Amino acid sequence: MEKEIDKVLRLFHQEGAVAYEVKEIRQEEEDSRWIVYVELRPDGLQADGLRPDRSQAEDSLAEKFVIKIAANDFTSKERINGWVEIIAAYRELGCYSPAIRKSVHGNYAETVCFGGKECVAWEEEYAKYHLRSALEKSVYTDRDGRYVYHDEVLAFLGKVAGKHYDFFPYHSGWARLEPFGAKEETDEVTECVETFGAMVRERAPGFLPRWERVLGLFEENKRRLAGIYGKLPTSVFQSDHFGDNLLLDEEGHFKGVIDYNLAGKDTAINVFLYTILFGYHYNVPQPRDSEALPEYNGTAQDFMIQSIADALRYLRNFYTFTEAEAQAMLPLYKYVSCIEYRQIEAFRKYQEDEGKLNLLFDRMEYELAREEDPFYDVMVDRNVVFSYTT
Repeated sequence: MEKEIDKVLRLFHQEGAVAYEVKEIRQEEEDSRWIVYVELRPDGLQADGLRPDRSQAEDSLAEKFVIKIAANDFTSKERINGWVEIIAAYRELGCYSPAIRKSVHGNYAETVCFGGKECVAWEEEYAKYHLRSALEKSVYTDRDGRYVYHDEVLAFLGKVAGKHYDFFPYHSGWARLEPFGAKEETDEVTECVETFGAMVRERAPGFLPRWERVLGLFEENKRRLAGIYGKLPTSVFQSDHFGDNLLLDEEGHFKGVIDYNLAGKDTAINVFLYTILFGYHYNVPQPRDSEALPEYNGTAQDFMIQSIADALRYLRNFYTFTEAEAQAMLPLYKYVSCIEYRQIEAFRKYQEDEGKLNLLFDRMEYELAREEDPFYDVMVDRNVVFSYTT
């Protein structure tokens, strides 16, 4: 691999002593990624790897960069060229991202052979803010366990949504009702539904009638959502506003983002929804009923809905919801949250427990049949009549 690394390095640096450290991020058949941390030092300084004992003088003279290498169907030279434009747009909004640097050939990305695979490689400047993992948790969480940067990330997403960017032609990694990668045939929600149905047929066939009822409710809601979803406002999002994709200052405040692998055009309310659902609701209470499923129950769902409503209310400071978006939020919530990884894991855990499985199906049916809309009133005023196109 050393020869491969040397070839990659020479695509971006032809002069000076180069020290590097390689980190394997993911190694799967369809998705492999590496990061190469690079230090470029003036001539005369030793470059024999990234040594923790190097002198301060030597360290201060070194220029730092990050080369990223990927082999998957959603990272391409064309997409990376588009990331450059996204980064520029975000910087205008006050959101920092490390700049993508051109190779010695004048390209933002190059095709390379690495790890036995055909890959794409690009280089970024070294981030000037901290990854979240570099800070103590107490720095970026308050006394209630809420992220210090919670509202700041929502504000940023609201501003991006309000710009309605349309310069990036690719779907985001969280796309709904359409596939993301070139080799995919459905969206992630449909994949979860297919997985859940297969498990019922194979492991608990006695629950097939219950599954058919749940599936019927799901498909009815999907048709309702599909009638309006393609007409909702969109923008171009980084699409992964979690964990170490966030750049924070010394006090845990939001300064920017890194990693645009999932970036793309997306429906604004979908971005708001999945951001809260999968990363920004906290201290979920547990039900007093000892028989309820800890993973999926009414108490937790009501709390989650309240967290989403609170976020939508706050987002109105930065984004104006349309009537169509307000009408679409409930069916979108049902589509995204009622048959996903939580329910799959709960089924696997309780597949031998008939009582627990009944509780799981009870909750899925209840959420999919929910009629009271907890989102509409916090998104818009009731002064325009809107109907779905079916």
